[in-house]
Amino acid sequence: MPYDSEGNFTRVHNWEDDRINDIDIVSDHHDEEDDNFAEGLSNCFLRDGRSAMKGDINCAGFKITNLGNGTLSGDSVNRGQLDDTTNTLEAAILSAVNKMFRLGDIKASLQSSNHDNWFLCNGQAISRTEYSDLFEMIGTNFGAGDGVKTFNLPDYQGKFLRGLGGDSESDFYTTQEEGLPNIKGNFGSVTGNSATLSGPFKKESVTGWGGDESWHNGAILSFEASRSSSIYGASDHVTPINQAVNYFIKVKEEA
Repeated sequence: MPYDSEGNFTRVHNWEDDRINDIDIVSDHHDEEDDNFAEGLSNCFLRDGRSAMKGDINCAGFKITNLGNGTLSGDSVNRGQLDDTTNTLEAAILSAVNKMFRLGDIKASLQSSNHDNWFLCNGQAISRTEYSDLFEMIGTNFGAGDGVKTFNLPDYQGKFLRGLGGDSESDFYTTQEEGLPNIKGNFGSVTGNSATLSGPFKKESVTGWGGDESWHNGAILSFEASRSSSIYGASDHVTPINQAVNYFIKVKEEA
């Protein structure tokens, strides 16, 4: 159909003149209908792109089908291109997240079982062949498995994890047992208000009437563990307040 340079539909000739001149046409169009038809076709897509579209396209629930792949920055893209882009983006994000964690990393999680190459640190035995890189890293330090085909993962059930160094154990593999510092002290002879004391013992002077209604000066000895170590008295319990989680170890890196 003919369009002008502004994207408006134009007539090749006047259909009303054809009717007056007895020229056969498929149907009779009055000028108003003809104008409505022209208006409806104006400002639509031009195949050769001579002029820009002047309004939105209302497809009335229909689709634009068989759209080719967009190649330029201003081109439309089709569903296939969007799906490919989404899949590529998801794969890139997953790869980036996976690379944040390396073989042998430990994480705390509310997951309850092995997942996505993260295995529960419950001392379980796993294949030396399938998880050869981890086996090379930790060997049989947490247990030899069956001694031939498997080895054990660490067992962190019921344990707090602690930074290596200081007064911790000297390696990753040895469990440091529970303990409290010893309480040491002594006292020598106590005479009147004098006493030789050390450690958690202390002297408190006592002055008052004795049983024989005579005036006495003396001392009593008291025991306070905090005098031996400040760890005592700092809390009403040994176990710190806590909540359980599961620890997992990264057993294999993604390809």
